[in-house]
Amino acid sequence: MRVCWVPAVTVVLLVSACGSSGGGGSGGGSSRLSASAYRTHLNTLGKEADTAQRAVEKGFRASSVPQLVTVLTAFAAAEKRMGDEVAALKPPKDAETANAELANGQHDTASEVQALLPKIKQMPSAKIAIAYLNKKPSPKGGREIDKGLAELKKLGYIKKVS
Repeated sequence: MRVCWVPAVTVVLLVSACGSSGGGGSGGGSSRLSASAYRTHLNTLGKEADTAQRAVEKGFRASSVPQLVTVLTAFAAAEKRMGDEVAALKPPKDAETANAELANGQHDTASEVQALLPKIKQMPSAKIAIAYLNKKPSPKGGREIDKGLAELKKLGYIKKVS
C-alpha cells in the first residue's frame, strides 16, 4: 500500500541505495568526512530507514487503532533519530546543503507524524485511520527529503532516487 502522507517512508529508503565504497575516518571531531566516509554513513542510515519502512508497511495492515498508533509513534521516533544522525554528520563541503535538507526533512516528517497521532487515536477503526492517512497531501518533510536526496544523487553520494 502506498502511503501518500509520508513519502519520506519511501524516499528515506533511497539512502540505502548509497554506495559504500570504502571507509575513511572523519579525522578530528570537527573535520569533514571524506566523500567515501560520508557515503558509508548514508549507507548505514539507509539500513535503518529500511527497518523503519518495513515496520510502517506492516503497520498499515494493523487491525486496531492502538496497533497503528504504536507503529506510527515508532516511525516518528526513528525519523527523528535518523534526522539527528544526519544533522550531526560533517559532510563534504559540496553536500552541506543537501545534508541539511535531508536532516530537516526527517525532523519535519517526525513532527508531522506526531501531529497526526491525536486525531488517529480518536478514530473508530484502523481501516478508517489508514484511509484518512492515505488521503493526506504530501507533507513538507517528504518534499525536503526528496530535495536533499535528489541533490545527493546529483553530487554522486547516492546512486538512485526512484
